Amino acid sequence: MLVTGNSNMTKTYVVSPSFDESITTSYFLSIRSASDGLSFCVLDPVTNTYIAYADIPFRDTSTDHIKTQELLITEKLLNLPYKKVLFMIETPYATLVPSALYDPAKKRELYNLNHSITTDDWILKDQKIKMADAWNIFAIPKFLYYLISNQFDSVSFYQQYSPFVEGCLLSAQNQKQENSIHINLHQNFFDIVVMESRSLKLCNSFKFTNTNDFVYFVLFAFEQLKMSTDNTKIHLHGIYDRQNPNYVALKNYLRNTKITDSSFHFNFSDTLKIKEQVKQEHHNLFNLAICV
Repeated sequence: MLVTGNSNMTKTYVVSPSFDESITTSYFLSIRSASDGLSFCVLDPVTNTYIAYADIPFRDTSTDHIKTQELLITEKLLNLPYKKVLFMIETPYATLVPSALYDPAKKRELYNLNHSITTDDWILKDQKIKMADAWNIFAIPKFLYYLISNQFDSVSFYQQYSPFVEGCLLSAQNQKQENSIHINLHQNFFDIVVMESRSLKLCNSFKFTNTNDFVYFVLFAFEQLKMSTDNTKIHLHGIYDRQNPNYVALKNYLRNTKITDSSFHFNFSDTLKIKEQVKQEHHNLFNLAICV
């Protein structure tokens, strides 16, 4: 296990002894790109086990993604051949459309119902969320899209709604019918998934700058959907610390709020020694392979 850097910008790089470079064409590579850096993991689908994981924090606001370019050249795991490569961008710029209403020829028009693209610096991609019977339309920076496309021979692009919604729906199948809200916290925005009797009712994202904003938008969702605060369970994902100010503030208003241990549909090699906090914070990365 390699850990370098200071406490806020620590690089983590762990590879299981079972990782075999001669058979990587049978492995899945999942990559997460976010405002706080790049993370990736390797899954052996034969054993359903993650056998490598890396998290490389950085800040890069350049339009040509200099830091990502550097990592694509220098990181050995990103330069091996894989059976499947899944690239996920974490962004609030996405919208879900029911399959019955989706027309690929009207992708931009449908996306613009909630967002807008005013320059040619972005590309619209789409992915079907099978269990929700809906299409996820999302925007990815054009330079980043071509950078990743040129790095990997065959790559599928995703946005975090895909693993998050699929994961919530899969978990709901094993639970009693109830109304619930799942909230996935990121650095400056959050995703909200509303479930009603094991079915998806709403999926959206809200930007926020402080705890008051966060609480306001969650309560606004309750009001708009006319949901009972007493009979609805609120599950917070993406955080681990029960002293997190967003969790503490929300629980003051909604007593049914809890930090949820995200369900994982894959195993982790014991030799990786990945902490539970990391698993929760990067649950979408580790669940990305369920979208295949």
